[in-house]
Amino acid sequence: MSPTVQRREFLTALGAGIAGLAGCVGNLPGSSGGVDRTIYVGAYHWGFIIVDESGEEQDRIRLQRNDVLRVVSFNTLASQAVQSLPASIRDVLPDHEALEERNAERIPVPADGDFHELIEEANEQYPDHSLAITPSGQVHMGGGMMMHPVALPQNATRPIIRQLGATQRGDYTLSCLTYCGYGHPYMEIDGGIVVT
Repeated sequence: MSPTVQRREFLTALGAGIAGLAGCVGNLPGSSGGVDRTIYVGAYHWGFIIVDESGEEQDRIRLQRNDVLRVVSFNTLASQAVQSLPASIRDVLPDHEALEERNAERIPVPADGDFHELIEEANEQYPDHSLAITPSGQVHMGGGMMMHPVALPQNATRPIIRQLGATQRGDYTLSCLTYCGYGHPYMEIDGGIVVT
């Protein structure tokens, strides 16, 4: 048998094997068919908003161990990405003034400068964010990370979608790892995801 025929037979067998396995992987963690929960995470100066599939804002997301979580993340300043979200999600996103009020309630007043001016400056100079999901109380980028940082630029045209397996029990913190001005150190939700 010639080498060409052997190669052709091998590739045909390989293709048949892959096609045969295609139906078997649909429910593995991270595949599109096995998602247990979807959340939408919007990054703004200097915080995050979490909205579930029903359009309800959530302070904390609770998962069972081995659940598969789909995270749809976006920068609230990325108008094209926001417009591509379902209407039920867009409709519950607070406006800029409401988000600024949230910041004023939880971020210390700056010693040198007006809070409003610092937000406006950050929107202009540091419009981009990121989202990482790490075990609460651990150094960023440490072991057990649930989601490595994804960039959330202001000029994004689509949200970033990741599927994660909740394999380890514990509390996880949503945080921004992209410097975004005065309030950057406060841009996190400690214990925003809990896996039991």
